[in-house]
Amino acid sequence: MVLVLVASAVAQRRLEPGTPVSAYSPTFDASCGYSFMSSSIPSASRVNLNGLDATIGTDFLPHWGVIIDSSYVRATDVLNTGHPAYTWAFLGGPVFYPLAHGKTRPFLRAMAGAGLVDSAVPVGDGSYLHGWVERPAYAFGGGIQHSFIGPLGVRVAGDYIRTAYADSTSTVRAQNNIRLTASLMLSLHYGGHRY
Repeated sequence: MVLVLVASAVAQRRLEPGTPVSAYSPTFDASCGYSFMSSSIPSASRVNLNGLDATIGTDFLPHWGVIIDSSYVRATDVLNTGHPAYTWAFLGGPVFYPLAHGKTRPFLRAMAGAGLVDSAVPVGDGSYLHGWVERPAYAFGGGIQHSFIGPLGVRVAGDYIRTAYADSTSTVRAQNNIRLTASLMLSLHYGGHRY
């Protein structure tokens, strides 16, 4: 038994310094930037909101990673009610990078989590119903990211986000949203560089 272990240990050879290693170093990134959301309200077409988006993520394989995304967007006067509205979403899920061209990487993502929608809707006679709804939410979309100076880069993304809101009868209804984001990104490679 000892001879088998010794033979196995002797058979292994050490890598010389500078020998390429076929491995992948995980990448951690964080981004923060501007977010624009267009939300559907069936009785009044769409409402546009502006705010911030922040993400953190890690790429644990050359083409796969995970992301956590939080966005807060707001409108100062929704549907001429004089009341502000906001949507806060906290989502997470997988990211897929189909290819890379130099420092540019397009991506696709699917996320699930929670959405909080605070809004006001007219109910007639100049009055309105105000309230907020917290429900599960999900999103899918994609974008492109580009590194330009060391660990710094930019990320542009577009997502379809499904949330919920309360209509003029206090009924909770599904809400379809389109979100566009443009962010500055910081990427850190754990253990060196990708190979």
